[in-house]
Amino acid sequence: MASSQPGAPALPTGTVTFVFTDIEGSTRLLSQLGDDYQAALEAHADILRTAIAGNRGVEVNTEGDAFFAAFESAPDAVAAVAAAQRSLAGHDWPSGVTVRVRMGAHSGEGLLGVDDYIGMDVHRAARIASAAHGGQVIVSEATRTLLPNDIELLDLGAHELKDLDAPERLFQLVIEGLPGDFPPPRARRRGNLPEPATTFIGRETALTELEELLQDARLVTITGPGGMGKSRLSLQVAREVESAMADGAWFVPLDTLREPDLLPAAIASALGLSPGEEEPMPMLRDHFADRTLLLVLDNLEQISTAGTIVDELMAASPGLRVLATSQSPLGLYGEHEYPVPPLRAPAAG
Repeated sequence: MASSQPGAPALPTGTVTFVFTDIEGSTRLLSQLGDDYQAALEAHADILRTAIAGNRGVEVNTEGDAFFAAFESAPDAVAAVAAAQRSLAGHDWPSGVTVRVRMGAHSGEGLLGVDDYIGMDVHRAARIASAAHGGQVIVSEATRTLLPNDIELLDLGAHELKDLDAPERLFQLVIEGLPGDFPPPRARRRGNLPEPATTFIGRETALTELEELLQDARLVTITGPGGMGKSRLSLQVAREVESAMADGAWFVPLDTLREPDLLPAAIASALGLSPGEEEPMPMLRDHFADRTLLLVLDNLEQISTAGTIVDELMAASPGLRVLATSQSPLGLYGEHEYPVPPLRAPAAG
């Protein structure tokens, strides 16, 4: 591994934003370019070094086509990767190829070893970069909190990264003028539960009972009239049991869906799957087949054939559990109905 050049700026300490990059499909590029590959590699390195130095970053080291840089400022780090991606996209590469570079950033403690950084934050940054696709920049939750509001980010949800114990919430940097439509990150996603708009109060008994019910039952339907708080309760239950599901908990809002045939596509969309020309049901069966997860289907009463679709998915997916909300039960074998109780009046005082 090659270190920074002699005379380079000192490595920053304290809270540091680490950036890792590498070329996507470098072996394929070598095969395509042959003798021109070295020139392309050098042009790529020049572009990255210009962007890093031009935004007050420090090149920590390189290995092959991979770069590791550090920044005292998270906005500087984001400005550097955005500048690099624009320059890479606008460069005239030989033989008509496109050099696509994946990039990742994470902010953490800048602990110095002998001549390099040490600690889990460095490894986390490297894993975040490896989850990106060529041309994409992914940043961590820690970096997001250090960025101004005018930097646009897409929430990609929580994902499991290799060798890291806890899921990491990932965000994609939106770079004006560059493509932003990428496949899901190259990591296992743990769910898409939305942040609740209200504090959860008053249904602690129902919450406990539903958690216990889902330990044994694969299909639980919370029933009750509209406006009873079924959706809020189902979301809280999902948050409580999410950690017990190897592949997380997924929320599918169906309040605006009226066409039954669109239910599989709505589920696929919530899971971040892109069917393309493929029918969504076969894709969902394949996706669920070897996964253990909770699927929250909210407002199912509006879809007349929902029971048939849920039954088919569960039959093909032994690790799938479904928590549904509806004004009436689905009528499926093995379904456990849970009528939502009314909220009690608060105690005096």
